[in-house]
Amino acid sequence: NVRLLTEERAWPATDRPRRAGVSSFGISGTNAHTIIEEAPARDLPPTGTEPDAPAVVWPLSARSAQALPGQAERLHTFLADRPELHPAAVARALGTRRTAFDHRAAVTGADRDRLLAGLRALATGAPTPTVTAGRARSGSRTAFLFTGQGAQRLGMGLELRSRYTVFAEAFDAIDERMGLDLAGLLAGDDADAVHRTRYAQTALFAFEVAMFRLLESFGVRPDLLAGHSVGELAAAHVAGVLGLDDACTLVAARGRLMQALPEGGAMVAVQATENEIRPLLDDRVGLAAVNGPSSVVISGEEEAVLAVAGEFAKTRRLAVSHAFHSPLMDGMLEEFRTVAEKLTFNRPDIPLVSTLTGRPAADEQLRDPGYWVRHVRETVRFADAVAALTSAGVGRFVELGPDAVLTGLARDCAEGDGAVFVALGRRHGSEPATLASGLARLYADGLAPDWAALFPGTARAELPTYAFQRERYWLTADVALTAGPLAGPAPAGAHEPVGAEPLRQRLAGLPEAEQEELLTDLVRARTAAILGHPGPEAVEPDAVFLEIGMDSVSAAELRGSLGSALGTALPAGAVFDHRTPAALATALRGRLAGGAPDPDGAGDLESVSGLVRRAAADGRMAQAVELLRTVAGILPGFSSRTELDGVADPVRLAGGDTTPRLVCLPSPMALGGAHQYARFARHFRNRRDVLVPAVPGFGPGEALPLTVDAVVEVVVEGIRRCCPDGKPYVLVGYSSGGQFAHAAAEVMEKAGRPASGVVLLDTYLPGDDGKDELWRQMFDGMLDRESSLGGFGTARLAAMSRYSDLIQHCPPGALAAPVLFVRPEESFATGAGTGDWRASWPAEHEPADVPGTHFTMLEEFAEATAAAVEAWLPRAAAG
Repeated sequence: NVRLLTEERAWPATDRPRRAGVSSFGISGTNAHTIIEEAPARDLPPTGTEPDAPAVVWPLSARSAQALPGQAERLHTFLADRPELHPAAVARALGTRRTAFDHRAAVTGADRDRLLAGLRALATGAPTPTVTAGRARSGSRTAFLFTGQGAQRLGMGLELRSRYTVFAEAFDAIDERMGLDLAGLLAGDDADAVHRTRYAQTALFAFEVAMFRLLESFGVRPDLLAGHSVGELAAAHVAGVLGLDDACTLVAARGRLMQALPEGGAMVAVQATENEIRPLLDDRVGLAAVNGPSSVVISGEEEAVLAVAGEFAKTRRLAVSHAFHSPLMDGMLEEFRTVAEKLTFNRPDIPLVSTLTGRPAADEQLRDPGYWVRHVRETVRFADAVAALTSAGVGRFVELGPDAVLTGLARDCAEGDGAVFVALGRRHGSEPATLASGLARLYADGLAPDWAALFPGTARAELPTYAFQRERYWLTADVALTAGPLAGPAPAGAHEPVGAEPLRQRLAGLPEAEQEELLTDLVRARTAAILGHPGPEAVEPDAVFLEIGMDSVSAAELRGSLGSALGTALPAGAVFDHRTPAALATALRGRLAGGAPDPDGAGDLESVSGLVRRAAADGRMAQAVELLRTVAGILPGFSSRTELDGVADPVRLAGGDTTPRLVCLPSPMALGGAHQYARFARHFRNRRDVLVPAVPGFGPGEALPLTVDAVVEVVVEGIRRCCPDGKPYVLVGYSSGGQFAHAAAEVMEKAGRPASGVVLLDTYLPGDDGKDELWRQMFDGMLDRESSLGGFGTARLAAMSRYSDLIQHCPPGALAAPVLFVRPEESFATGAGTGDWRASWPAEHEPADVPGTHFTMLEEFAEATAAAVEAWLPRAAAG
């Protein structure tokens, strides 16, 4: 009685070994039969030991958001039948033995049952507070925020101190130096005592430093620091400005001297802007803090403070013993100065944003005892500090205090750019559970801890295999259609593309949200087809085109495909100006709703770009240049990065662990953009990071730089965003972009964050004798490639004009970093002699020649160019 096994069946174990027969049944001429017996049972070795963990995090990840529930379902099924696996061992295995993909989720729980319930909720999509999900951001920086007075509470830190040795040792070291028995005070029931300034400030300092040391032991480290009032002293200590002894001396003196002042005065929180409150201040009322756009605190003599507060509708008096950051602090300043002047202040190891100035703190500021005296008396500019952190690329704000105080304030200050705000301590609930929940949120956003340090132990936990998303790869036959006879010759543009009108009719009958969904599906499907993916599921709505392998050639194909599907020509840069399928779908919906005008310059000789093309064709380049200079002068400009609404995030073209990473600046010409490095980056995929920071002015509505310094400032900020972790990097600049790469390298070198090297890809310096004809033919070469961007719109041409003027005033300066100067072996210009067409670089450099021309060295010969750069990198590292 033989039957084929066509589906999975249970096979119960009995008192004898199980055996199975495997036969070929003579198929393909082979007749073989094998009997297989189950392996003998073996005694398993001890699984190791595992310390109890008060809260556990199970990290999961997947290649897409749709795949995450499948991972949770498989893990739940696997663990439900294996109660012997310790939750902490599972956490460590998930964190250390699984690849962390971009789409992430984390389940937190105090025991196995709660963790399994979280997995079930994630698998089924049921909402639960124990599950955090998100997408990892690679370019976002992290700031630690240290809370000021007011967050203190009885019991703070006791659970962490009893659970984590690192926290206990750091806390006790401070407690011993302070001589106040903070641990005993916090474990007691004297709530009044913990709010006395002397105890409150020292206890907060001890808690926050211990929390920092704990995170540090978990491998969670910040890029920048900021602290509110006394919190800045904790930040200064962990940054290395003050050693532990000196920091404790300063904090103790601050609290003691403030406590010794006569009690009285008042502090009131007011819902008002700084400009609204300033005219009402005098020598009796000070501005203690600017915590948000419409959140200030006033401080000083009680009667005067209450009178000012009475002018506003929403106020709240703070429960404090003294009027901090007001004229009433003047009595302790000189004695505090005497203490500070006896201490040793060092350069910070971690950048610190000052809440005294609201700007990045200079080394000399932090080392000046007078700074810390002013810090007692003057306004806490927390809102400005958060703005400075945001401008520095911070997208994660992590509060290290005992309660979530600064988290809400920072959220009100930071612009809506997707920033994440995490409080690692809260007044209510378990401290280890709150910490675990915060670490889960950070992991989901891309900042993972050292899981082996977080869950130390030796027990080994097996894991299930990855839950792959099943996809059909069989080819589906299409019915062949034969077109009818052609009635007569007709222009190609006279016929609406097949299917365009029905699609537009279908869109017209849908609500806006459904229109956008349909267009997103269209973009994803066409993108998948062009990039060779099996289906649209492989292209996520928020995937960056350049990061998934699209270059100028495939972008032109996508633009044409979408234009055909929708029956409209798309504008210049449609794909690269709208970086994701979702963004492009939004732009397409708006374009269709607005009547789909022709792209700028597409066949319209009266447009700016059309006139430029006509002038170039007629050999009247001087008139074209002057026209573009006039247009650029009319468009809005900026002299500093702070005048911009924002700068686009860098584009990651390749990723890997090998250092140095490459930060590539494109040519600031009409053809420029991250797409120029798309083929170059393929050489480094899965081995080395290749990132391209934004160059402002080339997108519709973007302001143009007015000075070289404005360009360099934006480029430097882009470099910092590309390199938030302090790892080595090399700057690469193509064509005129090499001048700005060199200038940015000079700035970064002076700032103490030098590049390991600079690569210049055929960078021509302006003003070279005999190169005028070369520049004209270079412009002709750009026009030949105009179709790759769908036409040069006015914005791109005006930006090119402005940058062409600016590079005249950007000569290379002194640079210690090694320079590789890469030149192509062929000229793109007709009639150029071999002696004068090649670019030259006046400063010390290593030369390298590669196949191709100025343009093709990053097109069909991009692999050879990348290989030349790769071969030089070890020599650059060796100095």
